[in-house]
Amino acid sequence: MNILDDFIDAKLVSQTRSWLLGQPLVYGWKAHSGSSGVFWHRNFVLPGTYKHHYDAGAWRHDLTFEAFLREASPLADVARLVQAEFFKGVSLTRVWVNVQSFGDEASLHRDFPQEFAGQARSVIWYPVEKWDPDWGGDLIVLDQDGEIEAAAMVKPNRLVCIDGTKPHSVRPMSRYCNALRIAVAFACEVGND
Repeated sequence: MNILDDFIDAKLVSQTRSWLLGQPLVYGWKAHSGSSGVFWHRNFVLPGTYKHHYDAGAWRHDLTFEAFLREASPLADVARLVQAEFFKGVSLTRVWVNVQSFGDEASLHRDFPQEFAGQARSVIWYPVEKWDPDWGGDLIVLDQDGEIEAAAMVKPNRLVCIDGTKPHSVRPMSRYCNALRIAVAFACEVGND
């Protein structure tokens, strides 16, 4: 796990947060098909280039990274920065947002199948305006024995890079949380090391 704080300019963070909250999101999304927990979600890049855990009907060949970048948006500007820093110019095959409030639950899942171990990565970005550590919602990553290998707290403008093939999840949020947990993920199965 690699954590990078305040990498994105504060003005761009604010613009992106506003833009994201103005986008149509789908409620009822699950971390995996067998999960009982649901939350708000939207895919921005999901072309079906590689094997995803989604069924084939979820892929849209027009949702390429290049097409996403051409549709000028604050999120596209952030994606360019993340691509350069974490993916060394490789086109991303997935960009999505998950939005949760108290009661919305995720579950352990992998962003990519284990066949991509050692080369897939997922970068999670929190464009939240504020976050109290008592609110929960932290990210955990498990090791091969099912124990917590790494964890990261939610923090405004924090980027967390993980191996996208490792099981990970969002821990439940406190009922005292009065904010939305906004997490944008940028990912690709094939790294360029």
